[in-house]
Amino acid sequence: MGLKLFSRSKRKSAVPFEETLDYVHSSIRKPLVYSLGATHGQVADICDAYISLWSSTPSEVRAREIYNTLVHIAKSTKKSYPLDWLVTEILFEAFAASSGDRRYAAQRELEHDCYRPKEKALSLYNERLTRVL
Repeated sequence: MGLKLFSRSKRKSAVPFEETLDYVHSSIRKPLVYSLGATHGQVADICDAYISLWSSTPSEVRAREIYNTLVHIAKSTKKSYPLDWLVTEILFEAFAASSGDRRYAAQRELEHDCYRPKEKALSLYNERLTRVL
């Protein structure tokens, strides 16, 4: 299971936490900087969100599939702020994975979203429910 990689124990089978962070940061940084023009702070926010996603999914492979799909959506659609959208959606997918129910996660997010106008919040709710990952 992917969570074993985050173990801080001295066992030989576990990868040190710092090495895991370095791996995540290096594998995410280049594509974001070159294709979306991410700053250092934005890359750090996305890496933090990705680690949340990774810890919520059964494997790093599944987390990477979700992440790659979201990056593709951010690049291919005309999002106003694609990097902010990406962080928000990675965190949503982490919540959905940890709850085990996308509809429940989307409903909770809709109920507690006081920052967006209701019309935009409903549009995001529908996008999340219809997104194929």
